[in-house]
Amino acid sequence: MRRKIRLMLACAAMFLFPLTFNYLSPYVSIDGAMAGLVSGSLLVFALQFLSGIFLGRAWCAWACPVAGIAEIGRGVNDRRVNIKKLAAVRYAIFGVWFAALVGAFVLAGGIRGLDPLHLTEKIVSIDEPAKFVTYYFVLIALLALTFAVGRRGACHAICWMAPFLTAGELVGRALRVPQLKIRSEAEKCVSCGLCTKSCPMSIDVETEIKSGRVKSLACIRCGACADCCPKRILRFACGEAKDNVIYGKSVY
Repeated sequence: MRRKIRLMLACAAMFLFPLTFNYLSPYVSIDGAMAGLVSGSLLVFALQFLSGIFLGRAWCAWACPVAGIAEIGRGVNDRRVNIKKLAAVRYAIFGVWFAALVGAFVLAGGIRGLDPLHLTEKIVSIDEPAKFVTYYFVLIALLALTFAVGRRGACHAICWMAPFLTAGELVGRALRVPQLKIRSEAEKCVSCGLCTKSCPMSIDVETEIKSGRVKSLACIRCGACADCCPKRILRFACGEAKDNVIYGKSVY
């Protein structure tokens, strides 16, 4: 049931992408910054950072439009990927973008105002035929990268939102905020490997859960590992991380 709900939400987010496109656009953020404006997309990125403090990268599994694209991609190329190598590419791209964003604000003389509807005055992002060219170009690029690289290839390699979510999770850990996570009863693990095989983020879940939880920052809280575990030793939990052991109550 959980998997069906997640897939429905991911597909809904994908179909609503023409509506939300600009609110998730890295270009809109820079365009607004050049005028000294905090755009709607920058506000969304800030909200993603805040959500990361409590929910980690759950956005990536349950609300991101690219999640639906990633699910389609698994039907074409379900190969596991090298998380570390692709993350290096992603953060290099993010670094360039973030530097450009800061530079744009500096050249504009700082933050001068707030404009949630910057470049989206009609609220709907794709509101005229010409804009569909950009939309479909981005869509095809995301699909092509996912098809070529493997499981969530675009998410691992070029996602500009993941760093905000990851930063939020790291801040939450530092502040010892109760966070949503995958908790395990490691002593009951039979090392079948199904959790690792099912992970859409190519995490070595079987190794991770030996510590009592999945600690990888790549975890998107999709619950795929918990759903496939034959011993039902994995579950969602919310609690504080302390000395690599989870203290908290189960929430699912």
